[in-house]
Parts: sequence; C-alpha cells; structure tokens
Amino acid sequence: MNIEKLIRTREPYQERLFDSFLIENIKSYEDLMGVYQTYKQNHPDKTIMLTLDDLGQAEYTSGHACDYNALLDTDGYDLSGLDKACYDEDNEHLGHLSTPSEYFIIRENFLKQTKSIDFKIVCEKDISNSEDDVLDLENINESPLAFLDQQVVLKILPVEQPYEGLTGFPNGYFNADFSPFENYALSKHLFETYNFELFGIGASFLGFIRNEPLKDNELKALVTDLAKLYNTTESEFEKLADIIKDKNHLFLRYTE
Repeated sequence: MNIEKLIRTREPYQERLFDSFLIENIKSYEDLMGVYQTYKQNHPDKTIMLTLDDLGQAEYTSGHACDYNALLDTDGYDLSGLDKACYDEDNEHLGHLSTPSEYFIIRENFLKQTKSIDFKIVCEKDISNSEDDVLDLENINESPLAFLDQQVVLKILPVEQPYEGLTGFPNGYFNADFSPFENYALSKHLFETYNFELFGIGASFLGFIRNEPLKDNELKALVTDLAKLYNTTESEFEKLADIIKDKNHLFLRYTE
C-alpha cells in the first residue's frame, strides 16, 4: 500500500487548529485502517481521528454543533502569548480560532460540558431503534467500506485520550441525536469498559477499534450495554453479536 497515493494535505478554515489530510482512492477498509495505524504510530502523543460516512453532512453539522454549544467562544481565556497570527495589526485578537496555539480553547469549552454526563444519562436519551436501524448496524460492521464516504479526512489532534478526539470534530447537532457530549460519554465508557478506542465519526456513525476481538464475556456485556443504549432487548442484537465477535472494530449509530 502506497500511503502517498491515498492522502494529500487539507487545510479548510475549520481545521487550521490542527493538521489534517484528505484520503482518496480507498480500495479497501483494510487500506484505510493501515493509513490510520501508520499515523497513530507516528504520532504517539496525539489522537488520530477519521471521518466516516457523508463527509459534507458531517462537516456541516459539526460546524453547527460548535456554534450552538459555543465551543469557539474565547470569553474568559487568557489570549496573551498566542501565535502572532492570532492578532490583527492593532494587536487585537482576530475574534475566531485560527491557529494550533488556540486549540486549548475549543478543548476546554467542550470538556466543561461533559462533566455531568455519563453512560447512564446517554441511555436515557431514548433514541429510536427500528428494524432498519439494527440492519444498518449489522451491515456497517460486516462491510464498513460500503458506508464510508469516498473521501475521508484524517485529523491529527493534540489530545491524549481517543474519546477526546471529539473535541476537534464535535458532532451530534439535532435534538433527537446524541449530542457531542453524549457521544463523548459513550466513547469514554466503551474505552474504559472494553478498551474500544474511538477512531472515527461521520454524519451518523461512530467507529471504534481495539487490538483484538472481544472475549465471550465481554461480548455478552457489550450486547447488554447496546440494548440499554438503544432502548431495546438484547435479542435484537444476536446477529450483530455474531458479526462482531471475530472483529476488532465496532460501529455504532448516534443519530435517530
């Protein structure tokens, strides 16, 4: 696999806070994860995050999530000592976040809103769970590439924990969906309970990965958690459990 053929530098406005790359010409899910693993190994002090399904929609709702939750608000922060590019000719802050030196602002604004949310609260969201929703979960976990956008953005985020990657691409804007902070609580729970690392988020799905497939007792516990998360019975996920038992990834829906 030639990584150079798959990626090129990407610098849209909303990603001036960190480095990112556009991945194209993806031939297989394994190729994509190979790129992910390479960047993860090359940046051990940071978190790598991929976009998943429907890139345009995911970027659109992420922008609205930032605005709605005031994640780019600079009020109350010491803005002295930032990169010179943050200031105008009168040495006044530009009023928006535009350099990596300001990433701490969006990170802190995000994390402050996660303190009162845990997995139990996420389960109380009462997100809908139709037969089609279950089928989508089965299909994306069986064949992830079919659900991914033809363009995927790889983000290199200055945070240590995988679930903190959401601070750089918050998503969950509509009222019926999990909010960015509920997605954070869900991702943190899966990491601390099952060692599933969040590696991606799209317009509808979250993607998780671990070093090896789940053990039988872990798989059973996960199915119990999924039944709570989607407010249904464990029997709904019998086929899903059979699909993921030999895999080291997990894709979950966070939208209605």
